[in-house]
Amino acid sequence: MTPWSGLPLPITRLAGPLAERPDVAAALGPARGVLVVGHGTADPVGAEETRSVGRMVAALLPGVPVEVGFLEVIGPAVGEAVAALAARGCRRAVAAPLLLFTAGHARRDIPEAVEAGGRAAGVAVGQTAPLGCHAAIVELARRRRREATRGRETVPPECTALVMIGRGSSDPFAPRQLLEFTAATLAGGAGACPHDPDCRRIGLGFVAAARPTVPEALAAAAGPGVRRVIVQPHLLFRGHVEEQVAHAAAAARRDHPAIEWLVARRLGAEPDVAAAVVDRVAEAL
Repeated sequence: MTPWSGLPLPITRLAGPLAERPDVAAALGPARGVLVVGHGTADPVGAEETRSVGRMVAALLPGVPVEVGFLEVIGPAVGEAVAALAARGCRRAVAAPLLLFTAGHARRDIPEAVEAGGRAAGVAVGQTAPLGCHAAIVELARRRRREATRGRETVPPECTALVMIGRGSSDPFAPRQLLEFTAATLAGGAGACPHDPDCRRIGLGFVAAARPTVPEALAAAAGPGVRRVIVQPHLLFRGHVEEQVAHAAAAARRDHPAIEWLVARRLGAEPDVAAAVVDRVAEAL
């Protein structure tokens, strides 16, 4: 894959307004809960954002036991969260990973932790798909770009570059997943540029384990005729990865002062994320 690509643009639309989901709560039935699984971070803001999404998921599922467990770094661990569900009377559960894409955590680490926790607690636990290109996540990413450019002068799309930044993974399919998500955010809606969804220069960068690296992607974006670069970290919550992206963008700003460098916000603990989690639970059922 080259750093800059022409993208196919599938149409993705928001499913509807956010609201309680008694239909999903009823489908879960008695004695079944939901385990929201976070990656885990030493950043207290990122950890609280994960817990906040868990609380929102619980609010969307009236009467359903919901617990949050972390894969690493902080607690409660996944096994402890499954045990908490068992203590609340659950004999079955659906694990909903707060992951953007399918990679090592989704395929290996979380299933192993969930299986071990379920076996120890006597709870049968299934697992949902990652958030991926869910319409609410796609629209939230578009909104973050609109926020980044709000109040600024209009720049023609041919003079604007968008660099989507992923955490990175050794999984060979991870770059393709970020490419597909980027394409979805450019299909309809407000797109990368508030006045024209056809942002002509599109690039990908990865913080770790994949190429191009973030500095490589930002250097490639600063091509002839570029007046604005929108750097968009495709991350859920605050942590050291977001800080690395901010440092790389600051370096690019120093190296290319004639270009306007805008960094979009992370997705964050938004109701859209909780709604997407609940939809994934419904699909798993």
